Amino acid sequence: MKRVPLATAVLVVVTAVPSLLQFVIPGLEPALMRDPAAISQGQWWRLVTALVVQDGGLFGTLTNLVFLAVLGFLAERALGAGHMLLLYGTGAVVGEATGYLLDAPGAGNSITVCALAGGLAVASWLGRADRMAGAVAAFYLAVIGIGQLTGSTIATVVVAVAATQLVVHRDRVPAWVPAAIAAVAGLALVIRTDMHGPPVLAGMLVGWLLTAASRSTSTPTTPA
Repeated sequence: MKRVPLATAVLVVVTAVPSLLQFVIPGLEPALMRDPAAISQGQWWRLVTALVVQDGGLFGTLTNLVFLAVLGFLAERALGAGHMLLLYGTGAVVGEATGYLLDAPGAGNSITVCALAGGLAVASWLGRADRMAGAVAAFYLAVIGIGQLTGSTIATVVVAVAATQLVVHRDRVPAWVPAAIAAVAGLALVIRTDMHGPPVLAGMLVGWLLTAASRSTSTPTTPA
């Protein structure tokens, strides 16, 4: 029997409840969002609570929750719950630190999804995750990358339609392509000083380290 992705389910529920409540409780998002000025005055907890409310409206909220569920499930299935949570935590720490340093107020869990996608793209390339995981990760990063870089709905839709081919034809796409897309998206966002860039690259690094560690522990030793 397949294991239930319990860790992912917990993350989705913990994120979804306040994210949806903010639409019926006025003031909830401002009270929990990342506010660099308030954080500097001692409200450090905003670095955590900013992950469970959203600043992208209803569509942005649903998108963040759906991709957290999908990429979290794929990462937990391929890497295990602990490593999935490590990728999530990497995105949270790196993303929130970047947002604070850039003096960028806001809220949302997309930074954690970026790290999950970056890690899965590398894990798929190195054979630790399957082609589906890599394709979905590449799709997400292509779409969020062009969306953040251009701010154009039309460009985002066009890229989303084109990027679906990565998923549909995943078995024909070279294994390195998702990792390449992740690297390009991450670097482009960093150059643009967009806070989503560092979590993508950090997720890629963690994904590579986890895969390397897995290979080193599973390699049989030759008796002397």
